[in-house]
Amino acid sequence: MVSKQPKEFLSRRKFAATFSSVVLAGLAGCSGGNSGDGGDGGDGGGEATATATSTPEPTATATATATSTPAGEADATIAVGPGGSLQFEPDNTAVSQGDTVEFVFESGGHNVSGHPDAHSAVSLPEGAEPFASYDISGDDINHVSLNEAGTTYRHTFETTGEYTYVCVPHAASGMIGTIVVR
Repeated sequence: MVSKQPKEFLSRRKFAATFSSVVLAGLAGCSGGNSGDGGDGGDGGGEATATATSTPEPTATATATATSTPAGEADATIAVGPGGSLQFEPDNTAVSQGDTVEFVFESGGHNVSGHPDAHSAVSLPEGAEPFASYDISGDDINHVSLNEAGTTYRHTFETTGEYTYVCVPHAASGMIGTIVVR
């Protein structure tokens, strides 16, 4: 069975990201408009609003691609540190072989690691490739590299079996999740 978040969940998240982008773009446009027109911000404010409405789409795309991940809609979504907590929500997820799971960092200071060298609680099915929200290429891997709030990480699960992953700095506090791939 494929675990998916309801469309409302994604819509609220996209709304929040877009709203934040509009506010930031609007603030940037206001400060830029006032300095460029000699202090008369009347027209600058109106132009900033027009610019802000066209800005959110690229901003949302940049956030969604903060790490190199598969494109397209995720088959399941897992919140990382919702409300500043030390947990994955849900902490148990079931997906089908070839499904993509998106990890959404709702608070910063966390990571996602399905790399056996990162923590003793990590386990992968035989033949499965390690995964992590940080760079695991090369010999000198920093397993405590952290993600910022608002970033995402996606991984496509090709090998069937049970995966146990962790947030490396918070695994001792129970920040451990499981994904079963059928």
